[in-house]
Amino acid sequence: MIRRGVDGAPTGEGGATDADISAYYIAFEEQFFTECMHELTRVNNFFLEKLAEARRKHATLKLQLLASARAPGHTFSSYSLQSSQRLPSMVSLRDNNSGSNRKLMTQRQLRNAYSEFYLTLVLLQNFQSLNETGFRKICKKYDKYLRSTSGNDWLEQNVNPAAFTDQRPLEKLIIDVEELYTYYLAGGDRSRAMTKLRVPPLGQPTPPRMVFRAGLALGMFIMLACTTIFSYIRRPPEEKNIEAFIRLYRGPFTWVIFNFFMAANVAGWQRAGVNHVLIFEIDPRSHLQPATFLEIACTFGLLWTLSILGFLFHDLINVQDPFVFPLALTLIMITLLINPLPIMNWPARWWTMRLVGRVVTAPLHYVRFADFWMGDQMNSLVTCMADHYYIVRFYAICWLRYANVIFCFDEDMFVPISRCLPAWFRFAQCLRRFRDSGSKSVSYLLNAGKYSTTFFVVFFSTMRGRTDDGYANTFSNPYTWFFILSYIISTIYCYAWDVIKDFGIFKIWRGEHLFLREKLVYPQAFYYFVIVENLVLRCFWAVELVVLYHKLITPYNIKTCASILEITRSRFIWNYIRLENEHLYNCGKFRATRDIHLASLNAQQERMLENMMGETDGTDPGGSSTRHADERRRLAKEYF
Repeated sequence: MIRRGVDGAPTGEGGATDADISAYYIAFEEQFFTECMHELTRVNNFFLEKLAEARRKHATLKLQLLASARAPGHTFSSYSLQSSQRLPSMVSLRDNNSGSNRKLMTQRQLRNAYSEFYLTLVLLQNFQSLNETGFRKICKKYDKYLRSTSGNDWLEQNVNPAAFTDQRPLEKLIIDVEELYTYYLAGGDRSRAMTKLRVPPLGQPTPPRMVFRAGLALGMFIMLACTTIFSYIRRPPEEKNIEAFIRLYRGPFTWVIFNFFMAANVAGWQRAGVNHVLIFEIDPRSHLQPATFLEIACTFGLLWTLSILGFLFHDLINVQDPFVFPLALTLIMITLLINPLPIMNWPARWWTMRLVGRVVTAPLHYVRFADFWMGDQMNSLVTCMADHYYIVRFYAICWLRYANVIFCFDEDMFVPISRCLPAWFRFAQCLRRFRDSGSKSVSYLLNAGKYSTTFFVVFFSTMRGRTDDGYANTFSNPYTWFFILSYIISTIYCYAWDVIKDFGIFKIWRGEHLFLREKLVYPQAFYYFVIVENLVLRCFWAVELVVLYHKLITPYNIKTCASILEITRSRFIWNYIRLENEHLYNCGKFRATRDIHLASLNAQQERMLENMMGETDGTDPGGSSTRHADERRRLAKEYF
């Protein structure tokens, strides 16, 4: 507005009189400050709403904390309330909760709630300073370019007295939370309490030590990977062991690729400003950096390459049975994942194991974003899961019993079951979300229908494989045509769901963002690439069918290519757009922190809460100030 106002101002050289110039600037000033006042009202009202929500949450948490501290069986540190605001009688609160301790929050729940609430207060404090700085700078620019003092006058008259510029209420809440957490939940240790409460910024640089470790591991992996490829070319496994070699090492290799892609995903999310920490509801104090994922991927890659080199050169190191090395690799990788010692990113490993457990028991839990995200990851790891079943079956039944192990990798009834399990997990999650929505959202049923197409694809694929020998060629087999038809339906269904629901595109049909949506985080060309790439790679099954029909590549080799392409499509590129769409949804809902689930209050506690909310916040010694009374009159009743 300032630029347009200066550029469009009439001048004396253009024939304008002094009266015309004066009238122009008066009209522009009125228009400019009307817009500023509109923005000021929006900022102020939003701040007051969030401050009122924070006060109520703070009072509710304090009631829960003090009630839990006085309940039998709960041990808390003593805390002096002399510096706090006056509280209601704790005797009645204690007596009221004596017979209903089941409603009290545990110490763990209180710690999590206070940590997230503290983050909310810090973000609200940042909101204050950012907007105050914004108004000050724009008024300064107005005075500079229009050679006026009206900007500074408007700032003094409107912004400085505004509620959102008063730091005292929020600082009082932050200090109170720090004191309560210190003395009740941290045993009086303030440094320990602040370690749990303070959150490092998401954009902070990765520690040099972590970058060095990741770079060292990456260099070693590249060196060993080149050595492994060269060794395989010059000294391949015996012909009878090649298929076993591929199947035993393909599954672990999938996890190596998966972690490399996760490192790239997290780096891309951070660079684009997508708040994946909030979306996955991870503790922002202990989330993994891209360098950590890179280090994990390279560590798994080092183990994988060393195991392959051992397999290829087993006779030179006096190991008679080469199949010892794939077993050792699998056991080491599993041990690194489930090791309960608090080392090697234990919080992240525990989060992953717990998430997988929630996916496997999908119908029994409320489904969050991280749950169905993990379910979608598992749907792209179908070949990997089948490979791990082959590994278990091979070492449990065939190993050390048979000289020829080729038949050990024939498909049995459990292979199609393992291929259906990931789709079943997501199918069950969709039904659970439909139930939790009160049977009102049909989109969950449509999503469940998408995953149900996998059951038909696997069924007709299995029947085709078991009946092909009875026909002259595979296209004479009716199950082949059922398989093709089911795959076509599944491809169309899944592709349409991806681009319309998961990516949220195809909402604009003309203009600059053709076929996309209004808000974009990544470069526009990337979305067009995703639209084409997703369709092409989803149709790779047709290429696989033709290649196998003409026997151009062995089945296990083409399946390896298909597995890598599927992970690339739906777990690497898909992750970028899916989380961006969820991030934009959170932004639209002004959601910047995890939801705090508070225990319900009874009638007496609600009355105490109302009394606490009605008392002064401690900034005015004489009682409730006129300013705070004015704030409350401007807010709707639901905020209290």
